[in-house]
Amino acid sequence: MDELNRERLDASIELGLDFLDRAQLASGEFRVFMSTDHSFHKDRVADSTPFATALVAYSLGFAGSARASRMLERAARFLRAEMEGPGAWRYWTKQHRYHSTIPPDLDDITCASCVLRRQGVAFPPNRELILANRDRRGLFYTWVVPRWPLPRNLDFWRVALRHWANPVKAYYFWRLNESAPSDVDGVVNANVLFYLGDGEAAGPVADYLMDIARSGREDACDKWHLNRYTFYYAVSRCFHAGISGLGAIREAAVRRIVEGAREDGAIGGSALDTALAACALLYWGSSPPELERALRFLLAAQGPSGEWPAVAMYYGGPRKYYGWGSEELTTGFCIEALSHYLRSHRSEPASRSALCPGI
Repeated sequence: MDELNRERLDASIELGLDFLDRAQLASGEFRVFMSTDHSFHKDRVADSTPFATALVAYSLGFAGSARASRMLERAARFLRAEMEGPGAWRYWTKQHRYHSTIPPDLDDITCASCVLRRQGVAFPPNRELILANRDRRGLFYTWVVPRWPLPRNLDFWRVALRHWANPVKAYYFWRLNESAPSDVDGVVNANVLFYLGDGEAAGPVADYLMDIARSGREDACDKWHLNRYTFYYAVSRCFHAGISGLGAIREAAVRRIVEGAREDGAIGGSALDTALAACALLYWGSSPPELERALRFLLAAQGPSGEWPAVAMYYGGPRKYYGWGSEELTTGFCIEALSHYLRSHRSEPASRSALCPGI
């Protein structure tokens, strides 16, 4: 592997873990910032949410070190403390001034649940609650709110009716944001599918995701995750976790990822894009030359304190007025890419149970 040797990869991962260990808050939360400057060089404000912590914690699960395990324990305690009712989460934490204005959503619910399940932390079963939040096509709504026809699940209503405890706040939430109660989002559906695994609910979602890829809508299939590499990451890990039907788009997805490679080894426009793309290639089980060049780019892009640069990973709507990102978030995905690559080259591929036990 010439300069891409195990020692250098291990050293980079350890340096990244150093950074995350210092950056993790006492509560166990990993920070994310919001800004109109999507490179986060100015005007960024910390925005407290369980979502970023769930993403970083999932990536940390690939590191396989005692220090990563300690960070995961702290993150799991934070996520468990932010849970409400029968296994539900909202985007903003309980301490956030807008917590009560936003309804629970399946992106937060499934990403947090997957981390807790993998960590062996007990929480109320929420599978039936999630399954109750589907449209007539079998696709998952993003928001858990009252809807028609009436879902026949008590836990669903225990969660959904909380948003309408204050109808004025509920009204203005929908008026002032680029969201709607009927939102169905591509990456959110992929994250739900990853958590639930294969089964009777998987078919319609897998077909939907494949249709998005075939029609070239990867960066416009979701109001929040407006990045094709996020889509590739989310769908490819579903494939790797056992949703074999998604293999029909594997070749096309790998080709499009490779087409985004630049001369310096980056894929897409940032270290975050490159890490997401590298993870996707690994989940698809593909090792083109662009994969090693992408990892070399990540090694070169790492900061002296162990961090990788913050860029916007997700947005507040299709207009992209606000973006959310952080060095912690980018660093988590970079550690996942490097660690996953090392596992695959040590003949220790991540098993399905290591990805998210219970699938």
